Amino acid sequence: MLQSLIRFSFSKFVPSKVTCWNCKSNEFINRFICGQCKYLKEPSIQLQDVNYFELFDLPININVETRYLEDKYRSLQLKFHPDRFVTMPPINISYSQEYSAFINEAYSVLKNIHERAEYILSLRGFQIKECSVLLDLEFMEEILELQSQVQRGENITQINQKNSREIEKMTKQIINDISNEHYEKAYEIILYLKYRQRLRDQILLHI
Repeated sequence: MLQSLIRFSFSKFVPSKVTCWNCKSNEFINRFICGQCKYLKEPSIQLQDVNYFELFDLPININVETRYLEDKYRSLQLKFHPDRFVTMPPINISYSQEYSAFINEAYSVLKNIHERAEYILSLRGFQIKECSVLLDLEFMEEILELQSQVQRGENITQINQKNSREIEKMTKQIINDISNEHYEKAYEIILYLKYRQRLRDQILLHI
């Protein structure tokens, strides 16, 4: 079965040959919390090999169910909220804050289709670097001209409508390419999309 279809579950995770730094137990509720003393494991060690999809018990997939994502986010935040560790030594509160920050970052990325696409590409070895691909000269000239018009306050409504349609079109193509594992094609489209997004942001400042 493809890796993208693998579903992870931290609630069933049983680490091997790992002991709690506090009580030395090798029993764990999940990979982050000791089953005996309930102390948190050190985030810098535990989170370095965890991707955002694993954290949310999701397969690596461009399509994510919004309701599930929201429910899982609330569940994770409750598990790692600093208030749960106030009766323990301060190190646990510090650790819980690190876990909470990681959960927030993961949620922010996974709930946004464009950030989610970029993240999947990064997991597949494609780091988004705008200077890594020579973009079409005609496209760049068009974007520069549209930016100039927006700056002058010309044709803003028409430019906005066309640009929004192009962003929607690119987004659908990116979803399709990633779904079919055409990662290189999705990578190139995202590089073009970023210029459309910057144009959109400029338009919003002038509307």
